[in-house]
Amino acid sequence: MCPPTRQQAGSALVEFALSLSVFFMAMIAVIEFARFMIVMNTAVEASRLASRLASVCDTGAVQQARIRERVRYFVEASGQIVIGTRSDWLVFTYSPSNCTQANCTLVEASLRDLQAQLLIPVSAITLPIPAYRSAQVREAMSNVIAGELNSSCS
Repeated sequence: MCPPTRQQAGSALVEFALSLSVFFMAMIAVIEFARFMIVMNTAVEASRLASRLASVCDTGAVQQARIRERVRYFVEASGQIVIGTRSDWLVFTYSPSNCTQANCTLVEASLRDLQAQLLIPVSAITLPIPAYRSAQVREAMSNVIAGELNSSCS
């Protein structure tokens, strides 16, 4: 083996620096993909939470706004989803259609039109989160149970 010549003395350092930057970008991309999977799991759990609260609490607009704020906090905690002032991202559907609190049998909560921002260096990627639905069988659907306030609804 011959010792490196003077012309190639720094080539190993340059190759190492280039390969290290590619490695770090790939590693950050894998970490961001894992964070995106966590965000998708959070969206699933948020739809489940919304349907559960809607099945326990009353069907009024005030109560739906409370549920929406509680679920918004849960969804935005990841830091990758920003909802802003939109209200169309969480939709409640009561079955059968036009039912009242006394005769509803099913509540469905749908999360839709959400996007997650990935923090991959040198690129700003925004990925859509699939729409998630969760249905729950009607439970109390009342803010007052046996004369006491329902703690889930406040």
